[in-house]
Amino acid sequence: MSSAQAGAPRKSSRPAYRISYGSFEARVVAGALDLLVLFIIGALMIVIGSTVVLISSDFERVDPSSTALNIFWGCVGAIAPAILLYFFVSLAWKGQTVGAAVMALMVIRSDGRPLGVIGAMARVIGQLIYPLIVAIGALIAFSVRDTTWQAGLAVGVSCLVAAVGFLMAVFDPRRRTLHDRIAGTVVVRIE
Repeated sequence: MSSAQAGAPRKSSRPAYRISYGSFEARVVAGALDLLVLFIIGALMIVIGSTVVLISSDFERVDPSSTALNIFWGCVGAIAPAILLYFFVSLAWKGQTVGAAVMALMVIRSDGRPLGVIGAMARVIGQLIYPLIVAIGALIAFSVRDTTWQAGLAVGVSCLVAAVGFLMAVFDPRRRTLHDRIAGTVVVRIE
């Protein structure tokens, strides 16, 4: 190594500025706003499917066609993929959802780089841990359905575990939730 290289400053993958992590409260408000957006997406899908059924039934004068009913159920079935697409596109494009934009928050990688497509995909996959935990609890509850208290306990414990995944942000110095840890992301304030 030459003497010129020895004195040169090292390039770091970390940004040169101080990161201000998003508060738990701001994330809760952003999540509530995103829930409103998700409700609108679901409602639009159901309205589209219902309109097709209504037109097919000649405004309830005859039975709707089976094609119209299939379109309705296709719209209902498309709600979950539309929600995942909302999160993926929002995070891959700008690193923020509508709720995060309103609350001036942005999701970045733990090393300070923008999310990009792979980071957004990891974040969406990380967010799927919560419905998976609740689904496991529901399956356990179904398997012990003859004993009401055991079924209730299974559902309650699964919901508690999912809630703890979110509440981790309160105690973490970088305000990371379970899905942040899985995806290797942090939520920062935009200043």
